[in-house]
Amino acid sequence: MPALWHIYHVVNCRHSTPVKDKLVVIACFSVKYMGFLINSDINTFVKKRPQLLICEVAVKASDYQCLAHDSYVHCVDIYPFDDNELLNIRDPISDRTKLEIRRAVAASMTIERCYKKII
Repeated sequence: MPALWHIYHVVNCRHSTPVKDKLVVIACFSVKYMGFLINSDINTFVKKRPQLLICEVAVKASDYQCLAHDSYVHCVDIYPFDDNELLNIRDPISDRTKLEIRRAVAASMTIERCYKKII
């Protein structure tokens, strides 16, 4: 059973383009586990849109053993994950990062209200 508020390594993540291994933060459960992708940089499209940029949460490599470099939790989109995708647990999310993710989700215009409530 996957743990909420942990980082997982997802092999061949179907939510990335192209499909590749990704680190994800599992933030809630609603029929399926739901999570955010971790990216090494902020997408140019997002950088040009302040309403989306506020949904990027910086995470420091020094705070998470599984990160090779400083990265960003992309809280613009939330994705469903099956149990069998969440086999490689890495680090728990710190209270500070959890608070920042919750703030980003609350400010998001793209995350559905049902997920905002349970995150």
